Amino acid sequence: MTTEPRIIKFYETTLRDGEQTPGVNYFPEEKLAIAQALAGMGFDTLDCGFPISSPGEFEAVRLIASKVDNAEICAIARANPADIERAWDAVKIAAHSAIQPFISVSPLHRKVKLNKTRAEVLELAKAAVALGRSFTENVDFALEDTTRTEHDFILEVCETIIKEGVRFVTLCDTVGFALPWEFGKLVADVRHEFPQARISAHCHDDLGLAVANALEGLRNGAERVDTCINGLGERAGNAASEEVVMVIKTRSADLGMDVRVDTARIASTSRLVARLSGMQVQWTKPIVGQNAFSHGGGIHQDGVLKDARTYEIMTPESIGLTSADRRMHMGKLSGRAALDAQLRELGYQLEKEQLNYAFEMAKLLLGKKKVLEEMDMRYIAETTVTNTIV
Repeated sequence: MTTEPRIIKFYETTLRDGEQTPGVNYFPEEKLAIAQALAGMGFDTLDCGFPISSPGEFEAVRLIASKVDNAEICAIARANPADIERAWDAVKIAAHSAIQPFISVSPLHRKVKLNKTRAEVLELAKAAVALGRSFTENVDFALEDTTRTEHDFILEVCETIIKEGVRFVTLCDTVGFALPWEFGKLVADVRHEFPQARISAHCHDDLGLAVANALEGLRNGAERVDTCINGLGERAGNAASEEVVMVIKTRSADLGMDVRVDTARIASTSRLVARLSGMQVQWTKPIVGQNAFSHGGGIHQDGVLKDARTYEIMTPESIGLTSADRRMHMGKLSGRAALDAQLRELGYQLEKEQLNYAFEMAKLLLGKKKVLEEMDMRYIAETTVTNTIV
């Protein structure tokens, strides 16, 4: 009997944690455009902002709540009444609304940020969930800096908020400190102690492990994952939405998981976020980087030209691109097959000896230039045709 894959939920936080990227500042209409794109992709919950932080932020979240009805609209709040009430005021008009209070739980944060004891933090968490529940059943709660917190205190906080009726417990690797097996064990431990708990995995990328940690959280029982388009977020960013989605889609059978996200909209949404955030995507960024479907080595190019599956584990079409977005970069390590393919695209079909001649010209030029542009390619082709006899 075949077991159906588990559908993973997403808490998409491009509009909140993503906007905390230094240098990013969305205007309300821009936040709405991104929210509509994310909702259109099928993400479950949109973390739209921190309403008490400014009047503009409140209005932006409220605008999204009034316009987007095909995703749950969430706002965050510190664990105090004023924040929670403001968050609820911003999202209560949404067709599907939620709020997520949070509090720091680690010893360092308790001492330096909050100047609170464990007992005081516990009481604030309890009161926050209780107040949120007076407005809506859709109250999640995030334990900031979970991965640097005493194990027994994590369980104590979880027990308290679960008893108060919290919907999702969000375990946070706030500073990207955890190793994958550590984060996986943390989720497994909470699941073991509280089988009824619904867990969301929130992972940052300070050590480049956000996606790996998030996947380990999901493998060990987390039901939901917090992500940002293009991996935006504080410092080195959050787990990238497109990476988590495509890992699960590509390895669904092995993971026993699947997603209900329209992957064909990944490229357009990535470009929208890059344009409105002003944060351009690194060329070698997985999935959405300019080089994600580009090939520079001759052996790779020859393989891809024969059958793209030799060096590509997904297709450009799967994320909303076309086969034309598969690029053969002509560099000093490239082979004749790549040169031939590029010249054919420009309308030149060279015979074998002509191609050999053109290839030698290209290699000589690449001793003087880093990149061959279209003008160079046409010069090579025209010179070859003029100077060779077939």
